[in-house]
Amino acid sequence: MNIARVALLLLATVTTGLAHAGNSVMIWPIDPKITSDQKAAELWLENRGTSTTLMQVRVFGWNQVNGKEQYQTQQQLLASPPLVRIEPGKKQLVRLIKQVPPAAGKEIAYRVLLDEIPTPKEEGKDQVGLNFQMRYSVPLFVYGQGLDASKTNPELSWRVVSEQGKSFLEVTNRSARHARLSKVSVGGRRMSEGLLGYVLGNTTMRWPLSFPASSGSQLVAEVNNQPWRTTGSER
Repeated sequence: MNIARVALLLLATVTTGLAHAGNSVMIWPIDPKITSDQKAAELWLENRGTSTTLMQVRVFGWNQVNGKEQYQTQQQLLASPPLVRIEPGKKQLVRLIKQVPPAAGKEIAYRVLLDEIPTPKEEGKDQVGLNFQMRYSVPLFVYGQGLDASKTNPELSWRVVSEQGKSFLEVTNRSARHARLSKVSVGGRRMSEGLLGYVLGNTTMRWPLSFPASSGSQLVAEVNNQPWRTTGSER
């Protein structure tokens, strides 16, 4: 198990109420997987803050259509327990349980969403302040029989496309496994210092470019934590 602990903050909504500035939830592993011979994966939550944290855990199907992320409700994989209460300094195990296995040779992608639920206002406390409700999102990949989850060589191609006066980096993945793109540079100019995003198996994703680039430029990146360097091509 990868026990690197990181807080994966994708969304923070602000509501009026009591401030919980001491809240800090650590989540690991950051890349859980369920192989064909496994029934479930473990996800650990640790409250490193100073107040009790309540969290709702939900699992959504994850697809990418026309270069955009899509999430769907599903019943093929469940989180247990779906609601957790974590006291300061404590840890909680959430099991991600496979109900229906993928077809042979298939990788199925999910997103595990963990939403912080505001705790009741403490009597006698100052009610002036902000209550930050955090949403954490963890990718989860489940593998069918015959597909090796350890392989890290998806078949990728890329190009620069223009649409409505804007330029995008478009990456196509022609393999069954996902590609995790990080530390991406195009033509020597950096797009992301860390994670740029994912391209799921047999899909195409795009990201906006903030600088001029062409498909004849060189792209340098890490793909599934492995170096990748290539020149794009028109398709």
